[in-house]
Amino acid sequence: MVKKKKKKKKNIFLRILFWIIGIIVCLVLFLLIANAISTIRDLNYVDKIKPVEYDTKAQLIPLLDEETGFYTFTTNRQFKIMQLTDIHIGAGFLSVKNDKQAIKAVETMVRREKPDLVVVTGDAFFPVPQSGTFNNSHELRVFATMMNNLGVYWAYTFGNHEYQGFSFLSEAKLAEKLEGCSEYCLFQRGSEKVSGEGNYIINVKNTDGVITRSVVCLDSHAYMPEDKLGLDEKYDNIHSDQIEWYRNTLNSLDESNRHTIASLQDGAKRSKYTNDFSIIKSFVFFHIPLKEYRTAWNNYKANHYRSKGDTTYIYGYMGEKKPPYIYCSEKDENLFETAQALGSTQGFFCGHDHTNNFSFVYKGIRLTYGYSIDSLVYKNIKNLGSQRGCTLIYSMPNGKFRIIGENYYQKKYDFEGKEKVTMQHLNAEQEKAQKNGK
Repeated sequence: MVKKKKKKKKNIFLRILFWIIGIIVCLVLFLLIANAISTIRDLNYVDKIKPVEYDTKAQLIPLLDEETGFYTFTTNRQFKIMQLTDIHIGAGFLSVKNDKQAIKAVETMVRREKPDLVVVTGDAFFPVPQSGTFNNSHELRVFATMMNNLGVYWAYTFGNHEYQGFSFLSEAKLAEKLEGCSEYCLFQRGSEKVSGEGNYIINVKNTDGVITRSVVCLDSHAYMPEDKLGLDEKYDNIHSDQIEWYRNTLNSLDESNRHTIASLQDGAKRSKYTNDFSIIKSFVFFHIPLKEYRTAWNNYKANHYRSKGDTTYIYGYMGEKKPPYIYCSEKDENLFETAQALGSTQGFFCGHDHTNNFSFVYKGIRLTYGYSIDSLVYKNIKNLGSQRGCTLIYSMPNGKFRIIGENYYQKKYDFEGKEKVTMQHLNAEQEKAQKNGK
């Protein structure tokens, strides 16, 4: 009797175990099939995207400079950069509608603006349970296909979500797939001796061979080692060896520029290059904001939302609702101080905080948040619009520049069937103080 009871219990246990395994297998199969179908739907959608129609001979074509190893555009005219950030394509069965909305936003703005270069500052995809898949390989394929079908040259810096601990591919594998994925993708993995993936530069030269602008891309990494999954929001930042590479590379380009100017045979041409050209003007793009973004905001707020001293407000809002509002790393780094010492970098551009879109001049350097595209990550964000858009950066041949934050829901981006959203108040306190200040 005792043996029969034990045998019966064992059979019940095996049946339960069998059913549990069966349910898990069925769930895995469902997810694989559902996500495969979702990816196909996303790919079918982006496959229909047509190339941007540039005016005759207006699209600049970069070449790989054998001397520097960087892609280089050549032009004597204004150079137009579009910053996009935090697109968050899920490519999973839970994000199909959100993906379509995000893809359409990117397509519409790129098609309307016809930039010379698009720089995407991270988190273009989102391999987490919220999208229904961990397959960042599918998300990369959808995103890259969209950008390449648009026929616009684009660069990329990694964010903190593309390769979170539970996603399929590591950052290195993603970078390997991204580099050279098409003639339009200018992403470079960079030196193996420098931390991260995607530390590289894109240059703009004039027809004299003089560099008039360097676009620096840096990997701001993701999370600190003790927070690999990012559950505690302990963010990493740009490492010291990257900052050393940034300093040394810009110094080397400066030296090359001075040599080019000195070598010009035409004395009249040579004389027009004043000391302003001895240091190349640059912009730096990355994902996670520097601590100086938080300092500039705190200075502005402490002064009752007015510019004062070394902090000048330009535009935009701090829209994050929970402290610390600016989600930078708490780890120290000296990129900003290095930039000040070099005298090259005129502006930093980041993403990461989806409802922050402000721009300040702090201690002589422009600090700008890109407008996000996200319609998936933040609660109810697909129905909100004040934070969604792009940033346009106009670089002049003489080193001057303009930066404009463009909201996606303005008239010039309208099309039939565009989604309706609420233009929410990102920061009512700031709005009120600014209004009263006027």
